[in-house]
Amino acid sequence: MKTYLPELTVSDLMHAIASHDWSSVEEKLGAQQYERLGLDRALAIASDLTARHQSLQGLKVLDVGCNNGLVAKTLSTLGISAVGIDNADVDRQGLYSDLESQTRFAGFEYHSKDLAEFLDEDGRWWDCILMLSVTHHWETGYAMSGERRYSDHDIRRLLAVLFRRTRLSIYYECPSNEPGFKAGFGVEFLLRYCGELPKLRALGKTIGPNGYLRELWALDMD
Repeated sequence: MKTYLPELTVSDLMHAIASHDWSSVEEKLGAQQYERLGLDRALAIASDLTARHQSLQGLKVLDVGCNNGLVAKTLSTLGISAVGIDNADVDRQGLYSDLESQTRFAGFEYHSKDLAEFLDEDGRWWDCILMLSVTHHWETGYAMSGERRYSDHDIRRLLAVLFRRTRLSIYYECPSNEPGFKAGFGVEFLLRYCGELPKLRALGKTIGPNGYLRELWALDMD
């Protein structure tokens, strides 16, 4: 198994939404141990955006650490212009083999790049930025390996740039009392690196692919 997230393409999702035939999606979900993780996150975010801003059409979203792109691809089929980025640290699992070809679909774009490099090269502003279980890797390196670990200065700079380039909200998912992380780690992480935080809203619990609970927050800029 390459990933705990369902291997769904943009065309899979577009067909299901347009035809109301979800049989092929359900078949792929059934092959995954934690089959609903990615879709639950995407739909929770889409529902929150719809409730607060009435429409998803034309919103510009950056998904930082997008993994196999499921959340970004799902949002793109709902009318959002979604860009997913991820570095190559997990590419040995073959997660990105399909993503480059899927960028031909309107509304979805993928870049295999380190976040710092991407922000230096791409000056776009975003309505929303997704940081779903990614920021703790900035301190520890991917999978606590130390690889690509950012310095404290790097983390402060990255958060400052992301906050500055977000118009509406940042959706932030973080570990919650799982091995290696204290309870409340996620908010404490932000407080360590930010002099001041935007308004925080708790959106509830999610479940990571390791089976441990995580917390999902919205940081509202507006």
